[in-house]
Amino acid sequence: MSHPSKNSLQSKPHGDDLTHAIAKSLYILPTDEQERKRLEVQHEVLRNAFGGRIVFAPIELHAGDNILDSGAGSATWLLDCYNANKDATFRGIDLKTDIFPELDDIQKQHIQLGTGNVLQLPNGWTSNFQLVNQRLLIAALSKENWNTAVEEIFRVLAPGGWVQLVEASHCVAGEATQRHFSMLQDLFVKRGLLLNCVEHIPNILKSAGFDKITTQRLEISLGGGDDEDEMKAKARESFIGVYKGMQTPVVRMGIRTEGEFIELVEDLEMEWESNAQSKVIFYAFTAQKPTVSV
Repeated sequence: MSHPSKNSLQSKPHGDDLTHAIAKSLYILPTDEQERKRLEVQHEVLRNAFGGRIVFAPIELHAGDNILDSGAGSATWLLDCYNANKDATFRGIDLKTDIFPELDDIQKQHIQLGTGNVLQLPNGWTSNFQLVNQRLLIAALSKENWNTAVEEIFRVLAPGGWVQLVEASHCVAGEATQRHFSMLQDLFVKRGLLLNCVEHIPNILKSAGFDKITTQRLEISLGGGDDEDEMKAKARESFIGVYKGMQTPVVRMGIRTEGEFIELVEDLEMEWESNAQSKVIFYAFTAQKPTVSV
């Protein structure tokens, strides 16, 4: 006889809901092999920048604990967390599963990957997870979406469970970076996305019912000086890759021509590499679902 928690982890939204969600998705980056490789490099850069940590919430994971990676992308974070906590149970969902890894038989005993919508988590998952990770959905969510996604996370967390959110803020360098940021603002406004989501997340968490909310600011260097571990080069590669992936929507929406876009990204890359002060700013947020409902 199966355990109820196992059954609930296998629940999935209805097919019609998923089709509608994919059609309505605001996400502006590709899901292909190149993006999978970029996400792996990005994970390495972020893990290094956070001192090797990938779990920021003050929680110890135990055998049988349920962990959700919401909007898992390539599931790189999930696999890394599994390797450190192999007795826990992991679930990874995303609208598209093109870049999910193939799991071996041992991994399949503790990991389930599947199609899912961060805005409509299955009803059977209510109060099921001890930890929910959601990372870098800045290019996917509107302000209204952010409220819904966080409310859904709150619902599926067990009382006393933790959420952690990691999001990008902005880059600091020079004139090319400023021009690029202006283009990003145009793109995000036209797509209805929330470019300054890091400014809203603490209030969104509070409004959803979370407490013990923490915010950590992190600067990742992009250029100049020594780079013995090649982390600056990897950071540039990863984040320039993000912007290259935005070419299609930028051109289609008439924000820049293809030539203008390519020239701007080339200027950006050169500026980051040559400017020792260039950096990208990230924020990590953690919050706890109260043990007792108020």
